[in-house]
Amino acid sequence: MGAASEEPTAVDGKRRQRAAATKEQLLVAAREVFEERGYQAATVGAITKLANTAHGTFYLYFKNKEDVFGEIITEVVRELYERSLGPFVSLPPEGGVNRTPDAIRALLTVFAEHRGLWRALLEAVLQSATIEQRWLDLRRTFTDRIMIRLGELEAAGTARPLDAEVVAHALVAMVEWFAFAGCVFEEPDPATIGIDRSTAVLADIWTRAISL
Repeated sequence: MGAASEEPTAVDGKRRQRAAATKEQLLVAAREVFEERGYQAATVGAITKLANTAHGTFYLYFKNKEDVFGEIITEVVRELYERSLGPFVSLPPEGGVNRTPDAIRALLTVFAEHRGLWRALLEAVLQSATIEQRWLDLRRTFTDRIMIRLGELEAAGTARPLDAEVVAHALVAMVEWFAFAGCVFEEPDPATIGIDRSTAVLADIWTRAISL
């Protein structure tokens, strides 16, 4: 009797595992399609073909193309901000070490690692209000934390008095769009100027903007 009562749980567990594996397979395929084609040209048919799944299977996990792209870009943007936010908000840590270069290098590195998705994101935010709002919500978490940190630095006497809200948005936009333009339009070409040079200049501008 005990074995019989456990059987449905085991079966349900296997079904959940298969479902999770299928969803991940579709996400991997969707990411590749978006990276190669961009948002507008990507289709559900191309995704299911690459994932080797039935067309209808896609709709068991996602509502449409917008839905699957939203999941992909949320994961990437979170990675972007998580890897760079730590060093940004610890500027400067005890001992006076400026970690802004670490943060900027991390941000530029994540952009380079996911280069194909940024053009798709630019297309998507102009076509989908849902994607636009999702991206802005994720981005706001980052700018809000920078704004708070600027206030902390000013209170500690290590940054000059600033309009923290405007400055946070301006500094984030500077680094963010520099990375966007380089990855999407190759202007300036990242392969030519290199990450070391880009990091040094952007970090210098950032630090000078808030320093006493």
